[in-house]
Amino acid sequence: MNNKVLNISMRDVFISALEKLAKKDKKIILIVNDQGAPSLDSFKKNLPNQFYNAGISEQNIIGAASGLSIKGFKPYIYSINSFILYRTIEYIKIDLCSMKQPVNIFGVGSGFSYPEDGPTHHSTEDISLIGSLPNIELYNPSDSIIMEHILKKVYKSKKPSVVRMDRQFCSPIYSNINLKINDGFSEIIKNKKNCIIATGFFTSKVKKLINDRKINCGLIDFFEIKNYDNKKFAKTIKKYDNLISIEEHSLRFGIGSIISTIITDNNLKTKLCRMGLIEDKTFNYGTRDMLFKDNKLDDQSILKSILKNFRQ
Repeated sequence: MNNKVLNISMRDVFISALEKLAKKDKKIILIVNDQGAPSLDSFKKNLPNQFYNAGISEQNIIGAASGLSIKGFKPYIYSINSFILYRTIEYIKIDLCSMKQPVNIFGVGSGFSYPEDGPTHHSTEDISLIGSLPNIELYNPSDSIIMEHILKKVYKSKKPSVVRMDRQFCSPIYSNINLKINDGFSEIIKNKKNCIIATGFFTSKVKKLINDRKINCGLIDFFEIKNYDNKKFAKTIKKYDNLISIEEHSLRFGIGSIISTIITDNNLKTKLCRMGLIEDKTFNYGTRDMLFKDNKLDDQSILKSILKNFRQ
């Protein structure tokens, strides 16, 4: 893996890596809806017969991609996350999940990563939406390196998938070329008693906070939200006395709810504090830091939660 990946956005890593795959596999088709990026220009120029701009017609895109898949093609959809998931949920349910068509949706703009554009662009309930559907994979990468690994994994998968990418550059979490992602999670920092479980952008944010403040706790990156290894996950968190889950998603039915279910189903004694977006705060406008503060996900709020819930 090229070290340049460390300093490239998830979107550009995805499109550039997909172009390399598509040059070898002529069945790959990339469908977009009026999205612009230099990496897209390269794909369109080099592979014009494998690139389609369908315009602002998200529901049609899902239907067309399903049809292409039925005919043996390998469709990849790139769009703003909230547009391609919220407007099309029935089409995803019927045309992809019900028909088990391996169409891969890569949405940019998870959480508040289009902050000033407001609630039309906020993607703060999509884990619960997609997570409740059968026969579909759901990923939330934390940096560009694991993003490239996820692309390779969904390329081989026989199921439809959704990958929610952050719009901003995320500080690198991983550097290992031989990174293994089959478990759906990674214990980045180990500890004996206390651990934070984060996903997406917040894995990077929390890791920096732990390092800067020299906090004595573990850190787990939860990047495959649906098809993770349940037994290994339960075994990993069982050893911890206290957990804090942090996510840029509604507290209702996000990763905190998933972890709570794992604890209950496996009769674990581990205590869990959930941190996420407050229901009536997800429609706010402002910078990302302002929105984090509104939802008590700023650094000071996270530190207060650590002091309250972790015994150092």
